Amino acid sequence: MADRFYCPKPWLDGQARLDGDEARHLSRVRRVQIGDRVTLFDGQGGAAIAEVAEVGRDRVDLRIIEVGGLDRSHSGPLVLATAVPKGDRFDWLVEKATELGVTRLVPLITERSAVDPRSSKLDRLRRVVIEASKQSGRDRLMDLDPPTPLATWLRGGAGGLGSLVLAHPSGSRLADGPRLDMGRGVAVMIGPEGGFTDAEVEEATRAGYRPVGLGPTILRVETAALTACVTVLTWSETGKGATS
Repeated sequence: MADRFYCPKPWLDGQARLDGDEARHLSRVRRVQIGDRVTLFDGQGGAAIAEVAEVGRDRVDLRIIEVGGLDRSHSGPLVLATAVPKGDRFDWLVEKATELGVTRLVPLITERSAVDPRSSKLDRLRRVVIEASKQSGRDRLMDLDPPTPLATWLRGGAGGLGSLVLAHPSGSRLADGPRLDMGRGVAVMIGPEGGFTDAEVEEATRAGYRPVGLGPTILRVETAALTACVTVLTWSETGKGATS
């Protein structure tokens, strides 16, 4: 696969321009030469092969050679609403969720939440999403929401999705419940260290979430989040959890 670069600006009349971090990486790290070819993606599902036309100090101009993104998306949206783990574990979670193909990640504020990421950290994490998309061959960026109180999320944040799953130690196996509606999408909700309170679990259940267990051990936030997403996606790929 050719080197991939994020280019959100419109590609007009067969021309594209990289600036900022992407241009500096291409010109100073990759040391690209005129005539070299790279892959561009716009973060909305579009991709193109482009040829370097001019290299400036903080910009690179390119000619579009071929347009056509590879659709790596799943059959429906996968939304991960999760409490935020401490330290750099959230960075790792954002990176891996992007690689897995999670459509949207919502940081939840719960009664036992210990971390409420500031807007500056979210801006940095959006760069993590871009870098993970470049590495994984993903052409559509994962959406990263601002921190959202659990009650606000339950009032309609997952509106329109077909299946709602709440990771909980006392929950049943995913295989033992109703089939997942992958066509309309799935929302997966993960609690903080210490778990959701009983009142939060009851509120989520009333909102339509099904408590699902993820195994015999207690998992950390980021482990639970990725385990749940992989389980859902595996069912999506095999068809075992899809509605007919």
